[in-house]
Amino acid sequence: MKNKTSFVQVIQTLILLGLSSTALAQDCSEAPVAPDLVDGATVSMDQLVANSEEVKTFIAAADSYLDCRYAYRDTVAYKDLSRSDKGAYTDETEEVLDARNEIGDDFNDEVAAYQAANP
Repeated sequence: MKNKTSFVQVIQTLILLGLSSTALAQDCSEAPVAPDLVDGATVSMDQLVANSEEVKTFIAAADSYLDCRYAYRDTVAYKDLSRSDKGAYTDETEEVLDARNEIGDDFNDEVAAYQAANP
């Protein structure tokens, strides 16, 4: 009887762990918001450096968010979504990916503008 009780407890624990990991995979928090970029032609070096840190922080947050979103795609919960919900999920994920990729290029343009204004 004791072995049966232990077996049932182990099964219940495994089920709870499976549900918890699915819930955690789905809870990727809010999508990070890209910072405003400074105008490289008019800012000081200190402002440009501070903006650089904001951009780096955003990119790191976006990477973590995207990793979470991609991990969720491997779960049963994602696979059970309707085609429409999967499409919306993919669109939301791609918006963050696009913002993450674009901000680096846009910030580099501002650095170039700073360099042109401050030879």
